[in-house]
Amino acid sequence: MTEQLIPHIGKTIRFIRQSKKLSMEEAAFASGISYFYLSKIEHGQCNLTVKVLYQIAHALNVKPTSLLPDGRAASLSDDTPRKKKDVLKMLQQLTNQIKAL
Repeated sequence: MTEQLIPHIGKTIRFIRQSKKLSMEEAAFASGISYFYLSKIEHGQCNLTVKVLYQIAHALNVKPTSLLPDGRAASLSDDTPRKKKDVLKMLQQLTNQIKAL
């Protein structure tokens, strides 16, 4: 699980950012970090501090815990095979969460 934590956080950040129609530049600026740093985070290529996690969450207008596994913002684990109805259910839940933001 721990080896998948950083990539999961990055994928979740990218998913939420894109769903909110924010460019990487806009999200990085709002987070107070560089475009390069956000790119590395989204690609799972670097660790991030709790402070930066909170800054990004604030910029995306989500709870910091929603960026973590089981945070229910997105379930993006690539190593878990899913049935079509499970994926559709997950997408519906994500849509409802995004609308609630």
